[in-house]
Amino acid sequence: MTKSPKQSMQRSHRNGDLSRVHVGETVHLLGWARRVRNLGSLIFIDLRDRWGLVQLTADTTTISPELLHTLKSVRSEFVLSVQGTVELRKSPNQEMPTGDIEVRILDLKILNSSLTPPIPVEDGEEPAGEELRLRYRYLDLRKNSLQKNLWLRSEMTHLIRDHFRQNDFIEVETPILTKSTPEGARDYLVPSRVHAGEFFALPQSPQLFKQLLQVSGFERYFQICRCFRDEDLRADRQPEFTQVDVEMSFINQDDIQDLISRLMVRLSSMVGRTIHTPIPQITYRDAMEFYGSDKPDLRFENRIFDVTHFFAHSEFKLFRNAAESQGQRRVRALGFSGPVAGNLSRKQLDRLEEQAKHLGAGGLPYIKWGKEGLSSSLKKFISEEEAGEIAKALGFSGEGLILLAVGTDTQTSRVLGELRNLCGQQFELIDPSVFAFVWVTEFPMFEWNEESHRWVAVHHPFTSPHPDDLELLEDRPSACRALAYDLVLNGFEIGGGSIRIHSSELQSRIFRLLGISAAEAQEKFGFLLEALSYGAPPMGGIALGLDRMAMLFAGEASIREVIAFPKTAQARCLMTSAPSFVDLRQLTDLGLLKENKQTYRVGAVFFESEASSPALRRALGKRIQEMTSTQTQGLISFDSKGQVIDARTIQEGPFFEFE
Repeated sequence: MTKSPKQSMQRSHRNGDLSRVHVGETVHLLGWARRVRNLGSLIFIDLRDRWGLVQLTADTTTISPELLHTLKSVRSEFVLSVQGTVELRKSPNQEMPTGDIEVRILDLKILNSSLTPPIPVEDGEEPAGEELRLRYRYLDLRKNSLQKNLWLRSEMTHLIRDHFRQNDFIEVETPILTKSTPEGARDYLVPSRVHAGEFFALPQSPQLFKQLLQVSGFERYFQICRCFRDEDLRADRQPEFTQVDVEMSFINQDDIQDLISRLMVRLSSMVGRTIHTPIPQITYRDAMEFYGSDKPDLRFENRIFDVTHFFAHSEFKLFRNAAESQGQRRVRALGFSGPVAGNLSRKQLDRLEEQAKHLGAGGLPYIKWGKEGLSSSLKKFISEEEAGEIAKALGFSGEGLILLAVGTDTQTSRVLGELRNLCGQQFELIDPSVFAFVWVTEFPMFEWNEESHRWVAVHHPFTSPHPDDLELLEDRPSACRALAYDLVLNGFEIGGGSIRIHSSELQSRIFRLLGISAAEAQEKFGFLLEALSYGAPPMGGIALGLDRMAMLFAGEASIREVIAFPKTAQARCLMTSAPSFVDLRQLTDLGLLKENKQTYRVGAVFFESEASSPALRRALGKRIQEMTSTQTQGLISFDSKGQVIDARTIQEGPFFEFE
């Protein structure tokens, strides 16, 4: 009996699930031909679906001519429907999960053919360039590695939802078209057709809405939401991204950190990592002091040390001046013990110095102990004993390398923090199998913006100041700490949050300090200030970057490897050619293009003539054109020789508008 089209599309098994237990069964499989090998008497086809790969085989001496003809026409990436019998392989392939069996083909239908793919669609082949991969992303996504990444991401979102449901949260969707507010990055704006000249903004985060939901009494909210920021891109950033957004009422910082730490334990176990709670904490100040970064990679311990006092009487003027600056400038050191660091070549040291200069340093002084003993760019200013004392202060002896930086804390942290990560990789100090989580707390509440000459919020203007620092707000804002916290994994910030301001009076006070006038605050945040006056509860929350988490959990170096259809570093989609120009009519409808109307005077000239020859009529026409170029409607009379008898304006012609 012939099967209906619906029946023929139902597979009996998934390709990757077949094993010895299915030997002897007749199966119906669907998928893509990964590879075809015609050995004359035998034809082999590797059939791929989402769940795996299985080998198909056919004996060309025993199958029907029709089936043989079909098999010979199969090429890579053809879409196939196959019926066959599961058999044990004579020579098992231990590198394939289904390598103990193969499927003897009984019937095969080609559901669709395929052009030769312009890029490799299998892992292990010579990879195409990233631009070509993104141009043909729908083919690139056939790779097993990318499908595994997206499967992992999907499983992570399922687990995240389950975690919050178990902890009594409600998932609420918030608007995509919303109001433009100053939140740090540039907004993506959407013009309104209905309200010409006005714009919606795509949300950088649901920050205001999730606070309003707490005012509404939902108490525990979460959402896996899309967010948008028009900012410069990098390997772990996209213009549109996915955020796990969380907000709670009647909680403190410890409650939020405990909730998220338990989530990280569950997520880590998905990829075979075991982590323990409580996750360690470090203050922002200590993170910058010891690691030169507010997102320290704690998979290796090497710390930055203050060695300014060693140069109080140094002949090296740059370092001695720092020692005499009363803390305005310091000499800080980063050490790496061992023969790998101690025996760097001059060329390798030069590359490190180039990196330091790129980060703003004037150079990169160093002290090095290798097989040939002590060498240093400061050798004329420092004795071997003094160098040994510095090494001892950094906690090592024997072969090793010390890198030095001088300047303000901001300058030296930037240089040594980046070099720490770079050398950690270069000296193979990092175990890629380790997950090192850390909570960074007590961020500064404000920072000074030189360009606008005013204080700006380090996180956002709704972050609550530390209760011990309220008296510092107006007098010493630089010393004011925020009740803010970041979750860091292996040197990447994967989440950030804070306790919010729930007092309209304190919120207005913060706005004034940030230079936001009462009128501007009312215009931009009036709805929030009003809501806070109607019994807002104490609240706090966090936002986790799902893309970045998926990247780290999948062991990838770029979030583009865990996003189905990412943008390039230039914020373009090469597959769809977005962004693109649009029809001028659309811009006009949106009020973005003014209609440039022209006004013309239009009239008619009536004339009487006894002329009958074509030549004379042409001459008369020319005379009319010359004589009435500024007239709109008139009457001109000619005699039989083309002489004007009369010419007068009858009336001024009407006006017409043309687009």
